[in-house]
Amino acid sequence: MSLSAQKAPNEVSLFCGGGFYAHCFQPLPKEISTVGFGGNAGVGFTAFFSKQLGIHTGVGFGLYNIKNSVKSFYTLTSGEEDCEGYLFDLHTTLNNYQETHRTMFLNIPLMLQFQTKQNQSLNWKKGKRAGYYAMAGAKAFLHLSYRYTSEVVSLNNLAYYPMFDNWIETLPSMGIGDFEGNRVEKKLKINILAVFAFETGIKWRIGKNVYLYTGAYFDCGLHDPTRKSRTPYSEYLYAEHLTELTLLDFAQKINLMAAGIKIRLVFFRASAVDPCPYW
Repeated sequence: MSLSAQKAPNEVSLFCGGGFYAHCFQPLPKEISTVGFGGNAGVGFTAFFSKQLGIHTGVGFGLYNIKNSVKSFYTLTSGEEDCEGYLFDLHTTLNNYQETHRTMFLNIPLMLQFQTKQNQSLNWKKGKRAGYYAMAGAKAFLHLSYRYTSEVVSLNNLAYYPMFDNWIETLPSMGIGDFEGNRVEKKLKINILAVFAFETGIKWRIGKNVYLYTGAYFDCGLHDPTRKSRTPYSEYLYAEHLTELTLLDFAQKINLMAAGIKIRLVFFRASAVDPCPYW
């Protein structure tokens, strides 16, 4: 009984949450937008080794949908040769690039939980303050399904001949002019994304054996699972190259960012000696 009184009771929980999902790019390209949404739900378990500290783990099912858009990419290629052997500089612009990421994943957290020692009765509405908590650690996102769409709306090529100080704006036989883009849909193999995770909020006691957590969370992916599937945009110089279109490589680092709200309904076994052992 003495040992039991020195730590909070272990907790089994049901949770759900959701919010804003996006990608963070470094360095940040010009005229880019990234927006999305996502959420997850599952079960958890928290083992306490003191009144204020514990280890939280569990498993959940989640999904997110993110759309990234870039207005244009520009590439200058010098030393191109035409059919008559003359050299020219090729100015290529990919217009209105968009990529959409749709995933389903298992969420496995391993986090350290800290909570305050505040006096809270079963009837928390009668002037009793609720407790506060904070969690930090890591999560593993095991992607069960990862599908993406990549699209370039149009491609524009201009040819400049330094020898003649002359521009050619339209010559379809040489791939010069305006051309329609391409859109592809592909999927990635199952992979694991490591995530830094933080969560904080309020812990309410709503019953003899029940707590309610209401909080906000922030997740940050530690690497880009699409890195091996990306190709430099400088490789798409002509319209026929777009038949092999995939995700474009336009940033050194691309990290998943997520922020939202989370609710956990927690069940625990109250001590027979102390009906409110946590407090």
